[in-house]
This record gives sequence, C-alpha cells and structure tokens, in this order.
Amino acid sequence: MEYFQRIMPFSMIIIPLLFAFVLAIFARWKRELCAYLVGAAIAFAFIVSCILAGRVFRGEIIRYHVGGWPPPWGIELVIDELGAMLLLLITGCSLLILLFSLRSLPKEIPGEATGWYYTIFLLTVTGMAGLAITNDIFNMFVLIEVTGIGACGLVVVKGDKLSAEAGLRYLMLATVGSGFFLFGVGFLYQITGHLNISAMAAELAAVREQYPFLMWTTMSFITVGLGVKAALFPLHIWLPDTYTSAPSPSSALLSSLLGKVYIVTLLRIYFLVFSFEVFQETHMRDIVLILASLAILGGSFFAFVQLNLKRRIAYSTVAQVGYIFLGFSLGTKWSILAALLHIIVHALMKVCLFLAAGAIYYQTGRKKVTQFSGLGYRMPITMAAFTVAAFSMVGIPLFGGFISKYGLAVGSLEANNPYFIVLIVISGLLNAAYFFPIVWQAYFTSGHGVKLELDKVPVTMLIPIVVVALGILYMGIFPGGTLAFLERAVSRLIL
Repeated sequence: MEYFQRIMPFSMIIIPLLFAFVLAIFARWKRELCAYLVGAAIAFAFIVSCILAGRVFRGEIIRYHVGGWPPPWGIELVIDELGAMLLLLITGCSLLILLFSLRSLPKEIPGEATGWYYTIFLLTVTGMAGLAITNDIFNMFVLIEVTGIGACGLVVVKGDKLSAEAGLRYLMLATVGSGFFLFGVGFLYQITGHLNISAMAAELAAVREQYPFLMWTTMSFITVGLGVKAALFPLHIWLPDTYTSAPSPSSALLSSLLGKVYIVTLLRIYFLVFSFEVFQETHMRDIVLILASLAILGGSFFAFVQLNLKRRIAYSTVAQVGYIFLGFSLGTKWSILAALLHIIVHALMKVCLFLAAGAIYYQTGRKKVTQFSGLGYRMPITMAAFTVAAFSMVGIPLFGGFISKYGLAVGSLEANNPYFIVLIVISGLLNAAYFFPIVWQAYFTSGHGVKLELDKVPVTMLIPIVVVALGILYMGIFPGGTLAFLERAVSRLIL
C-alpha cells in the first residue's frame, strides 16, 4: 500500500497509457468494449486524482521521480494546488463527456471508427494529465505533441470533408506552434543547461541580466507556440472550423480542457521559469494584455454574427480565453485568482454548451440558432442546463461566470487599469446579445398549445449535462472553498 501511495502520480499516467495500447487491439475486433475500457481507465485516474488532491489540500506537495532518477537528470512529476486542480478537472469532465458519447457517437461518426475514437480520446486525456503535472520542459513538449495529434484525430474521425479540412488546418498550425515552442525550449536549455523547471528557474534567475534580448526572444517563441495551441487571438484561426465540424464530445473535450491545459502550461513558464518581473521587463506582459483585449472584443463580436450554434459557442471560446490571459497578465492576486477560477468555470460551461448542442442535434437535427422555437418545452432538461451555462457566460449573479468576472474587475482595479472593467462589461453585453435570443426563442416563441414533454435523448446523455449545470450553479453560489484552494496556488505562483 505504501508503494502504491508513492507511485500514484505515475500510475495515473502509465495505466491509462497501457489501456490505450490495449484499445488499439480491441478497436478492430471488439469495438463495443472500447468505451468501457476507456471508462475504467479514466475512472481509475479520477479516483487517484481525488486522493492526490486530498493530500495537496492538507498541505502536501507531491513529487515523484520517474525511474528513480532525481532531478535535474530525471523527469519529475509535481502535484501542487495548480496540478491537483487540473487533474480533477481533466479526469472529471472527461468521464462525463465519455458517458455522453456512448449514445451520441453512433449518430456522428462511422461505426467502424468508434474503437479508434476511444483510443485517441484516452491518449489525449492521458497526455493532458501528464502535461498538468510534469516538471520537465522537454517532457512538456512531448506531451504537447501527443495531445495535439490526439486532438487532430478527434476531429477528423468524423470522416466528412469539413472535418478533414478542419483537422488538416489544425494539424498544420499546431505543427508551426510546436516548432516555435521547441525553439524556445532550445534557447532556455542553451542558457541554463537544464530541462527541469525548478533547476532552470534557479539558473535563469542568476544569469537573466546577461541575456536581455535572448530573454525576450525566448519568451516570444514560447508565447507564439503555446498561443497557437491555446487559441489566443489572432492565433485562433483554426478554432471555429475545428470545434464546429468535430463530433460534439470532441468539441466539448477540446474547448473545455485541452486549451486550458496549454494556458496553464504557459502560465507556469511565465511565472515559475521566467518570473513575473521578466514578463514585465520584456514588455511581453503589455503584448499579451493587448492580445487578450482584442480576444475579448473580437471573439464576442464574431460569436454574435454566427448562426450555427456550435460555431457561435466556438467563437465565444476565443473571448473566454482572452479573459484568462487578461487575468494572468494583470498579475495581481485577485486577477490571477479570477483567471484560475475562470478556467474551472469555463470548462464546465463549455462542456454544458457543447453537450447540450449535441443533445439538441440528436433529438431534433437542428444546428441553427434560429431553430430553437419551442425547445424549452420539447427538451426542458437540456434547455434548462443550456440556460444555466448561457447565463454564466454572460456573468449574471448566482452563476459561476459572475464570480470570475467580478474577480477580474477587482484585479483590474488592483492593477490600476480600471478601463479593463469597461472591456469586461462590453463583452458581457455582447454575450447577452448572442445567448439571450436563443433562450428567448426556446421559451417564449413557441406558439400556442405547445405541451411540456420530457427530453427524448438517452439518460446517459442527460446526466452529464445536468451534472455540469449543477457545477456551474455551485461555483456561483458556494465559491468559497474553491477560492481558498486556488488562493494557495496563486501564492505559490507570485512568491
């Protein structure tokens, strides 16, 4: 038992990875078993994540040296507050998305592709979990490649022309992003002689004044590389087509989790490798603030003019990514805390919205935002959950999105940049302009004599939607415990 306690961080990576290799065999001959094997692997990872998060909550920082090799020579896994938060988010949301996919996938992808879909799904989830806890920057690069290839597979598996084009576009741009990131890693290794993040940070602090231009160059390469992956405006051009053409479970996974993992990876490099002072001195902070502001406004505007529901939700992701980058770049305690909270809330919102869109398509075949008339009565459970997520996106009190946006406003005041509050308000109004009409149609333009009836989608599709909607409400009404935990993560980042 003591041995298992010690290898827990590694076991939650290696066991799902081994399951993925087994799935590649079952994908050809026993496709019906694939989903259950994936469920078992992710459920195991979720249970281990809960145990590890409990230890971190009690004040422990968990470290594991892969192969027994200590850093800086070996790969180190570190689970702190930030890592524990991501592990719970990744494994918990992935389980819900997997449950939804059991009945939705047969209607969205060819039957012979189902086994391969679940294999790629598990590889992507495992890569995200590894990326959340690795303390080695080259290992980060490897896992970024694993998740990037997996994401491409989750899109093209649909097998039609649109998904193939979107997947190819994503693959090309993701490859460019990986190249930029690898150049940045190479520069960091050249300067410090280390790949372990802790050792790299210590060496960089001692020599950074000798390489001012190289600091800016390195940070620029890494920002562009991960900015492409995280869909930071204007590097987001792959996102709308990718999320729109992908199967609904894929859209939910990529939008809610994968982008967030890349953002946190960039955050850790900014704050733990370079330090916030270098982030400011190189003026990279100013550049990211400008890009975040453009993302908030541009993403909201482009979402407003879309008629396809999934495309509207996809463009709203660009704006929400802008909120997170804004919080990190302001650099105050409240702004970073709000950004971390928004990572959680936005993950729940996007799972809810994309799965609700998938359920609506499953029952009615509707894809356009102009086709929602009467859905509040034909699909009351799905539309109630959709409404919760929509209100949270707008930032209405008692919903999770309000707490994180309020925190960003307080952080703007802390940073003596009150004009960002105006930006947040304008974006909130645009969010209302493109979500409220959908809700209005669903409940108030149904005509006369419409009878209330229960959703006709399988219960395995409804349960995940309801669970994440309740999570959004919980984050809006009882945010105290989550904020207290995240506050410890912020303290570790801005030491």
